[in-house]
Amino acid sequence: MAPGDVTRSASRTFELLGAITEQGGLTLGDAAKAAGLATSTALRLIRSMEQSEFLVRGDDNVYRAGPRLLQIGARAISDNQLLSRARPAMVAIAEETRESTYLSTHGPKGTALYLAQIEGTHAIRHMGWVGQTVPLVGTAVGAALRGDLQSEGYAIAHDTLEDHSTGVAAPIYDAVGRIVGALSVIGPTFRLDDALCAQHGLVLVARCRALSAELGSPTAER
Repeated sequence: MAPGDVTRSASRTFELLGAITEQGGLTLGDAAKAAGLATSTALRLIRSMEQSEFLVRGDDNVYRAGPRLLQIGARAISDNQLLSRARPAMVAIAEETRESTYLSTHGPKGTALYLAQIEGTHAIRHMGWVGQTVPLVGTAVGAALRGDLQSEGYAIAHDTLEDHSTGVAAPIYDAVGRIVGALSVIGPTFRLDDALCAQHGLVLVARCRALSAELGSPTAER
C-alpha cells in the first residue's frame, strides 16, 4: 500500500471512529453517512476496529466504543494535568453556586470539549455534557476559550444551545498566558438572572485565577 493510501485509510478510520463515539453509537449505515464513506468502506474499517476492540457491535446492530478505546480514554483522562488540578476548584464552585460545574478545553474543528462535571445540588439542574462538543461562537464556554469576556473577566450566554438554559464561564491560563481551558456553570434561565449570573461569574473568575496561578500563569492574580 502506498504511503498516501495508508494516510488516507488512517484518516478515514479516525473520522469514522470519531463519528461513532461522538453520537454515542451508530449503525453501519448511519456511521458511513456521518463519515462520508461508502458503506463497504465503512464496514471494512469497522471490522478492523472490532478486531482490535476499539468498537463493539450490540444486539441492536449499533456500534459503540469498545474496551480498548475506553481503556485509552480513561488513561488519557487520568494523565490530564488540567483535569486533576481543576477538580478541587470545580467542587468548590459547585458548592458555592449549587449549579452543575464543568471543565472544558479546546475541542476538534473549532469547538469546546466538555471534559468533566460536578453535578449541582438544585432539584432542577443541568446534567450530562461530558464528552460533548459545542461551538466556540455563541456559547459562554466558547467565549471564555476565545477570550471574549466581559470587563469582569467572565462570559454569559442565555438559551443558545438548549432552550431555557444559561451558562456562565471563565478562562484558565497556562504558564505562557494561553487559554487552555474554562470553568463554567450551567443552570435554568429562570433561576440564573442577571444578578445571579454576575455573582457566579465572580466566583468562576476567582477560582480560575487561582487555578491559572497553579499552572504558572504570569497574568493570574496571586
